[in-house]
Amino acid sequence: MAKDKKPFFKKIVHGLISGAADNDPSGISTYSIVGALTGFAQLWLVVISTPLLINIQSICARLGDVTKKGLAQVMKETYGKKVAVFTLLLLIIGNITTLGANFAAVEESIELLFPNTNAYFLLPLIALFVWWVVVFKSYKTISKFLTVISMVFVGYIVTGFLVSPNWIEVLKATFVPQIEISKDYLLPAVAFLGTTITPFLFYWQVTQETEDHPTVKDVPFEFSQNSFGFIFSNTITFFIIITTGTLFFKHGLEINTAADAAKALVPLAGEHAKLLFAIGIIGSGMLSIPVLSAVTAYAVAETFGWKKGLNHSPKKAKAFYTTLSAAFLVGLSIALSNFPTIKALFYSQVINGILSPFLIIFILSLATNPKVVGKYKSPFWQTALGWITVALMMVAVVGMFF
Repeated sequence: MAKDKKPFFKKIVHGLISGAADNDPSGISTYSIVGALTGFAQLWLVVISTPLLINIQSICARLGDVTKKGLAQVMKETYGKKVAVFTLLLLIIGNITTLGANFAAVEESIELLFPNTNAYFLLPLIALFVWWVVVFKSYKTISKFLTVISMVFVGYIVTGFLVSPNWIEVLKATFVPQIEISKDYLLPAVAFLGTTITPFLFYWQVTQETEDHPTVKDVPFEFSQNSFGFIFSNTITFFIIITTGTLFFKHGLEINTAADAAKALVPLAGEHAKLLFAIGIIGSGMLSIPVLSAVTAYAVAETFGWKKGLNHSPKKAKAFYTTLSAAFLVGLSIALSNFPTIKALFYSQVINGILSPFLIIFILSLATNPKVVGKYKSPFWQTALGWITVALMMVAVVGMFF
C-alpha cells in the first residue's frame, strides 16, 4: 500500500512551496501595511482564512490528481475556450503586475542590505540566475530549490519575538474578532483576503500535482498534505502583522511597502530585525517569481494546446518556455522602469481580489461535476467551505468598490 502513496516528505512539500509562494513580496507588503494601519485588530482574519485557504488548495489538488490536467485545460474543455481565454487574460494581468511589484521589492531590499551596491544592475543578474534554474533544470531540482528558499521565512517569526509585543493583546485580537465598519478597517481587510486567497495559487497547486505523476489514491490525503504548508504560511503572516502592529501602529508610523517596514525597524527594534525582514523579502521574491512565471506559462500553454511542462527541455516546449521567459522579462522591466511599487502592489491585489471568487466558483463546479472527476467529487463539507470562501471574497470585491 505504501508504494501507491507519496512518501510523507513529498506529500507536504507541495503545500509548503504553495504556502511559501503565497507570502511573496507583494503579500509581505500587504500584511505589513495591514499591521501598520490596524495593529492587531485583523489577526483573527489569519485564523479564519487558514482553513479556507487549505480547503480550496486541496480541491485544486484533487482536480490535478483525478484529471491529470492543468486547471486552464480543464476549464477550456468544460466551459469552452472563451471562458478560458477571459480568465487567462485576468490571470496574466494579475501575475505580471505582481511580478513587477515583487521584482521591485527585491531591488529595494538589496539596497537596504548593501547600501553601496547599485541594485538596478544587480537585480537583472539575480533574475537571470532564477530564470536559468527554472528553464534548464528539472522540476525535481526546481522543487528542492523552492523548498530550501522557503526556510528564510522563519526570520519573520524571530523578528516577531524581537519586537516584544503585548502577548495578551495578541491573543485577545486573535480569538476575539474586532470588526469596524469603516474605510480604514475594511480596505486593509480586503487587501488581506485578496493577497491570501489568490488566483495564481489555484493554478500552481494543480500544476504541482500534474508534474508529480498524480494518482487518485492521493485524493484522500490532499487536505492533510496542504495543511502543513499553509499553516506555516499563515504563521508567517501572523508574525509579520504582530511586528508591524507593535512597532508602526503603536507609534503612528506609516509604511507603503515591506522594504519601508524593514528600513523603519532599525531605530525601533535594531539592525538585526531589519536584516531578517529584508532577507525574507529577497527570499520570498526568489521563490514567488519563478512560481508566478511558471503559472503564467502553464495557463497560456494549456489554453492554446501547446506542449508544456518544467520537466520538458526548452527545445521540446519552445512556446511554453518563451511565455515563461516573457513573463520574467516583462515583470523585470516593470521594476526597472521605476514604476511606483505601491501602485503595482495595489493594482495586482485588486485584480486578484476580483478574479478569485469567480475562479473558485468554476473550481467548485469542476470538483463536483461527475463528467470531470467521476466518483471523486468533493465531499459536502469541503464544497460548503468553498462556498463560504466565495461569499467572503464576494463581500471583499464589493468592499473594494464601495
